[in-house]
Amino acid sequence: MIEIHSILDAERVLGGVEAAVFDLDDTLYPEKAYVRSGYAAVAALFPQCPDLAAQLWAAFEKGLPAIDVVLDANGLGSHKESALRAYRHQKPEIALYPGVREMLGRLCAIKKLGLITDGRPEGQRAKLRALSLEGLFDAILITDELGGIAFRKPNETAFVRMQRLLDVPFEEMAYVGDNIAKDFIAPEKLGMRCVWFRNPDGLYYEERK
Repeated sequence: MIEIHSILDAERVLGGVEAAVFDLDDTLYPEKAYVRSGYAAVAALFPQCPDLAAQLWAAFEKGLPAIDVVLDANGLGSHKESALRAYRHQKPEIALYPGVREMLGRLCAIKKLGLITDGRPEGQRAKLRALSLEGLFDAILITDELGGIAFRKPNETAFVRMQRLLDVPFEEMAYVGDNIAKDFIAPEKLGMRCVWFRNPDGLYYEERK
């Protein structure tokens, strides 16, 4: 396991492999930005509550189920389904970490690139569109599209599928991710190089100190 503290350091430690596969959330962009964007989409449904987005974020920072708690507190509990739809189908206002697009551009000129990400397909596809990532990768897999949430990491199915798509031996592949609890179980088992982006801005940073 190679540990890095800036995603741009991934380029430095990927020498000697033919293919690099990346995680998406909190690896290439900050997932908190997606959460904020989603809360803005929810708040837009309820103009009668002008500080709803701030309330949602405050609840999120406390580790609470923000949409449930905040809508209930504002007498809007009957609108939870529409709020969840707005969150899940948002057009996210997100951006890659600085320098990531340029790094991926350099890497894709000399290596095969893949991306494996967990999550609801509609949300993950919206993120990929917002970040204009499709053209930088040889293959992109959203694990839920392989058969549902059972295929999310640490399930190895997506990694096996990616190896076949890129046509590179596992020992010549690397996986770059941020979640130490689940991202590297499958790639380590399969013999891939593992690069842990220990992201201080990530949603899972506190639990892995």
